[in-house]
Amino acid sequence: MIVLPAQTRAETVAAVAEYTERAVLAAAPARSVSTVLVDTSAADDRRTRSSFQAARLWGSRLELGVPGAGWGTAVARGLRHAAQIGATEVVLADSAVPADLDAPAGHTQIASALTRLRAQERPGVVCSPLAAPWWQRLLAIHVLRPMCAPTLGVTLLDPQARTLVLSGAAIPAALSPSWGLMRMSWERGHGLGILAAVCQAGLNIGQTLPRIPHPDVFARSMRRDPLDRNEAAPLLRIALRMASIPATAREPAPVVPWVADLGLIRGQLPPPEVFTAMLTQCAQAGHGAATPAGVAAGWPEPLLASWHAARTLRANIPALTEGLWLAYLARLGPWLRFAASTGGYSPPARTSVVAAARQFLLATGTPIAAEQTADDSYGEDLVPPLPGTG
Repeated sequence: MIVLPAQTRAETVAAVAEYTERAVLAAAPARSVSTVLVDTSAADDRRTRSSFQAARLWGSRLELGVPGAGWGTAVARGLRHAAQIGATEVVLADSAVPADLDAPAGHTQIASALTRLRAQERPGVVCSPLAAPWWQRLLAIHVLRPMCAPTLGVTLLDPQARTLVLSGAAIPAALSPSWGLMRMSWERGHGLGILAAVCQAGLNIGQTLPRIPHPDVFARSMRRDPLDRNEAAPLLRIALRMASIPATAREPAPVVPWVADLGLIRGQLPPPEVFTAMLTQCAQAGHGAATPAGVAAGWPEPLLASWHAARTLRANIPALTEGLWLAYLARLGPWLRFAASTGGYSPPARTSVVAAARQFLLATGTPIAAEQTADDSYGEDLVPPLPGTG
């Protein structure tokens, strides 16, 4: 089953529905496919539903309305329906972001995710991340990837995880996590809590290479605010809560301290106004003073301190979230200036990221796997260039 949580996405929902169904049919041509739109638009706003009805789909379709609901409520509604009909696999697709539209159906990352899911020893979930400029991944690069790795056993490319492929066994785990504090923790527009719940259920987690966004989507992402506190806070809270998830019976999985981002174009810098706004925000937070080039003083000690504090019995997660956000800004200001002096997210700038992540993993007792040797762009033999990058 394909689940499309959507709110006023009349301009994209048909394209995403068609692309996703083609990918699923290419990966499983002998299976029936049902596409379910979970529309959170106002009850009298039929634009999204009309667009969905116009989509050229081979399989059955269904519309479920939950007016005014958030992303998490829409996802839960879709997953409950999948459980009711006994779906063996669910593709949770991001209806707002068309991607991989030019790729042959059998070579899309959704198709790859289904193939990877079926190859897992304990099929759980596979993420299908979206390609983005490196400066839109800064919170993940410095904080979320290392902090989530001890629990998940994987270094996530995109911790927001809005496009997922789940096994039938993962559906009840996502809807009713065994660990009480994780319940509905994925309500705020990201699937990180789903990954934690699936991991806690003893199922496997994987990810594909990034999907290539539509050029219009990529152009918007170039100028989106990379330091959106409202977007960051829910992710930081769930990452901190994940630190205290009890270990499963399985041996912890070795993880790499760094994972390549598609779109890390060597020599590319953020648009000047975006870069200036980022440095200004760091300075306004009181962390603009000079510190050693490339690495904020003491990093990743604040990350480790937050991780250990979150594991205590009465951890104050809101206070830890605020402290971690400020520590992240302290790290980011000098690191950004150093990155700019080396031409972007270049090997010198990346070295400090890898070193900090490795130190964090070692200090948390997380087994470390062999590091990737890919360069900044993943390799042109694996994926086409990003829109507008040449």
